[in-house]
Amino acid sequence: MKIIIVGAGAVGTIVADRLSSENHDVTLIESDPKVIEAAQSSLDAMIIQGNGASRAVLEQAGIDKTQIFIAVTNVDEINILACLQAERYGEKTTVARVRNTDYYDEEGRGFEGLDRMINPDLEAVEEIHELLMQPAATDIYEFADGRVQVIGARVGPGAAVTGKRLRDIEGEVGSRWALVAAITRDGKTLIPRGEDQLFEGDHVFLVGRPGRVQDALALLVEPRPRPSKVMIAGATRIGIRLAERLSREGVHCKLLEKDEERARWAVHRLAKVLVLHSEATEVDVLVAEGIDEMDGFVAVSNDEEMNLTASLLARHHGARKTVALIKRPNYVPLAQVIGIDAAVSPRLSLARAIMRYFRRGNVLSLTDLVDSDAEVLELQATEHCRLIDQPLATLDFPKGALVAAIIKPYQVVVPRGADVIEAGDRVLVFALPRAVRTVQKFFQQ
Repeated sequence: MKIIIVGAGAVGTIVADRLSSENHDVTLIESDPKVIEAAQSSLDAMIIQGNGASRAVLEQAGIDKTQIFIAVTNVDEINILACLQAERYGEKTTVARVRNTDYYDEEGRGFEGLDRMINPDLEAVEEIHELLMQPAATDIYEFADGRVQVIGARVGPGAAVTGKRLRDIEGEVGSRWALVAAITRDGKTLIPRGEDQLFEGDHVFLVGRPGRVQDALALLVEPRPRPSKVMIAGATRIGIRLAERLSREGVHCKLLEKDEERARWAVHRLAKVLVLHSEATEVDVLVAEGIDEMDGFVAVSNDEEMNLTASLLARHHGARKTVALIKRPNYVPLAQVIGIDAAVSPRLSLARAIMRYFRRGNVLSLTDLVDSDAEVLELQATEHCRLIDQPLATLDFPKGALVAAIIKPYQVVVPRGADVIEAGDRVLVFALPRAVRTVQKFFQQ
């Protein structure tokens, strides 16, 4: 498939790298020579220097043969204009990164001829909100319009499942258990089988219907109530939107902002939120404002070093869950290593949203898991797939891959060996990178 990406920054290179690894024909357009130089050292893709909204540059990039067009520069107007220009060269899927909400409605639409506008701030707010609402979770992903949930969590001290084989756990707890689809231990990811054991500190990814996953999560980590008090550091766009959403839901919020003018603006914007003019790394302020009573502490300033430091201080002084905003995607897994409960990168959130949006043959979506080498593929089973109407136990499914859920029109099946995939089913597969292509071949016509 021919794909053009305008913008070779962090988001553009993440998406380009993923699509190139799937053997798509990817062309990047970028105007900044320094950005091009950095991208060339890490990507196997054609890069053209120029304005992504220029007709001449688009024609040079092969716009007339392109099926998917993605614009992710830092300028909303360039992204919108580039997509509208691309649409003039025939029907294609167009997606733009647009931060200004004045340009679109709640469904992400705003211009005829532009299929989707995705806001990195809103994606990050949604991710942070879900992490706060699931206090024990380190990661949360949803598939099939929320019918299937994937939750990451670390096996806590004294968990009843510690040292036990997955097969034995299922036998003991029955319907309260969900499928363990991936385990990250000592930096390595395992797609487990029934004989594998769980140990304290394992980063486990559970799959199933939302209620079932919650039951299983309680066996890994001590249950915690939904938050009633949250402290937010940074009156940024993300911080303001998160505070607005939480306060509407009845959560008592405090917001710290070091810039006096920005703090005054936040006071007028947030009628139900206590706004304090203070550095989030001032320990005396954190203690005086009851950091030890906070169910959540979220650092979302524009300074990622401050976000990390403030989150560590908040955790040390009693905050029950800490979430830090990190701009550089490769720093996200490190946050949990140093003691922060979860980290969110707007660039990664946006890249995942873009990757989820595109259908590629029988692949409906492909999602990378944070702190894991595993990938989650959502695939469509057609009547010509070689795996339909056969018990899963009889399939020569590749090592390093696992069918985690079968999504039927009338139910979600967390499969066992006797279960069968039928034509029309959507199937969720966890796979290590080496197994992805083999998995895709099972679903090809």
